[in-house]
Amino acid sequence: MKIAMVLPPWFKVPPEGYGGIEIIVSLLADGLVGKGHEVTLCTVASSSTKARIFSVFDEEMKSYLDGSPSSFMNIALTHVLASYIELAKGDYDIIHDHTWQEGLSCAAFIETPIIHTLHGPLDEESIRFYSLFKDYPGIYFVTISNYQQTCLPGLNYAATVYNGIDLPRYPYSEEKEDFFLYVGRFNEAKAPHIACEVAEKLGKKLILAGKIYDKAQRSYFDQYIKPHLSNDISYVGELGHWSEEKMRLFSSARGYLYPIQWDEPFGITIVEAMACGTPAVIFKKGAAPEVIDHGITGFVVETMEEFIDAAKHIDEISPEACRERVEDMFSARRMVDNYERVYKNILGRE
Repeated sequence: MKIAMVLPPWFKVPPEGYGGIEIIVSLLADGLVGKGHEVTLCTVASSSTKARIFSVFDEEMKSYLDGSPSSFMNIALTHVLASYIELAKGDYDIIHDHTWQEGLSCAAFIETPIIHTLHGPLDEESIRFYSLFKDYPGIYFVTISNYQQTCLPGLNYAATVYNGIDLPRYPYSEEKEDFFLYVGRFNEAKAPHIACEVAEKLGKKLILAGKIYDKAQRSYFDQYIKPHLSNDISYVGELGHWSEEKMRLFSSARGYLYPIQWDEPFGITIVEAMACGTPAVIFKKGAAPEVIDHGITGFVVETMEEFIDAAKHIDEISPEACRERVEDMFSARRMVDNYERVYKNILGRE
């Protein structure tokens, strides 16, 4: 098959640090090329991939994320419009759109079958936008969890395809050290301050990691995290996506604390923890019950009391069961195979 993929222009493929969509697309594109498909990525020129690259911008445009709305939109639309103009000239079998919403504004005018992966949450504003595509011919939607489809029934859903990770990069270990771990953004939705409170109540060590991106996150960190920092609770900054330190922490932590306060559509860091044999504790929000097998690879809880009790019993979870769940459901190979099946089904090739 001849496949094109359109990404936002903010981060290169793969990203050095943050860039969840770019990691997923990097694994997907390289995996498809490895299976003999011809793949074109519409991304920034500094990307590194086995696929062909079409680019408008040479370098990452992430600095515009904190700019004015008009400047942000100008970069996004310039990249996407130029990409779709280029793709319209080709004879692609399918176009896979990984942008936020701007890509579909162009895709609606192209006859090539379009797949759009819903990488983000379906909040009120997104639902208003995506509802315009109900019963729209030629555009198919893929969700990253079954939960997402319950947020907006009636779209032309092709499948749910779970995100995957490059499993061989994640070291499996049954030897754990006496500390908990949190990796992610610092805001009230992710709520790492709750992880701090849990660690304090249990008298356990906690390591926090993640980049602080903007003023809002800095304000949250200063107000809700700094008061907890001590000899037992430490912040180590951002970790490179496949850095040695990140892998060491994931594989040696006794448990991963993920006290989210929003309906997260997937949760890739939970998968990363499980891949290393580290079970997680998470509130029952969004796709959490799909990612974690409650009582087998971690605990999905509803109250603070249950969260604390689950953390107490984290050692009862089998590291081997955690790794096996990722092998079965969340590997890059499984993700590539599932997307390939979606493409073939849409094109009537199976």
